[in-house]
Amino acid sequence: MSPRLRHFLAAALVAVLIYAALGLSHPVRNGAVIFAQVQSVQAAVPEGTTQVAVRATPARWIGGCPQIPGSHAGWGTDEVFITFTTSRSRASTIAAMTTALARRGWHRRDAASGPGQGTNAHWTLDVHSGHLAQAWAYPLGAATGHWALTASWRPPGPVGQGCP
Repeated sequence: MSPRLRHFLAAALVAVLIYAALGLSHPVRNGAVIFAQVQSVQAAVPEGTTQVAVRATPARWIGGCPQIPGSHAGWGTDEVFITFTTSRSRASTIAAMTTALARRGWHRRDAASGPGQGTNAHWTLDVHSGHLAQAWAYPLGAATGHWALTASWRPPGPVGQGCP
């Protein structure tokens, strides 16, 4: 693992631990702990990658949209979106992610991400909340070496339908 990536991951872990230790609230019961578990996918970025970018947002309560009849308030989703570039093969990239995620309790269950789409690398994590956390990995474009690794968890309860 490059020193730059190691420093980045260490800083992200420290931030999550401080967030949890200070009791900064997540709107969902045990939400800060679950959000930290979802963010654990960051450790799956393979060694030797470059151009790593991470966006992580916790679930929040979303109000209904007055401009859309029938919309209602409810929960958003914990989301982590990571992009990176690697010179590894597809098989090597997915194997490295699978090993790292397995160490953190994630289980590989490849699946299609939508109707008519091919199978992608997919992992689940039981966060003991009634819903599994989901993670997906896929190349961004053909033979470019650019990848996306995403993770999400939807809190129990109504799903928010806010304004676009």
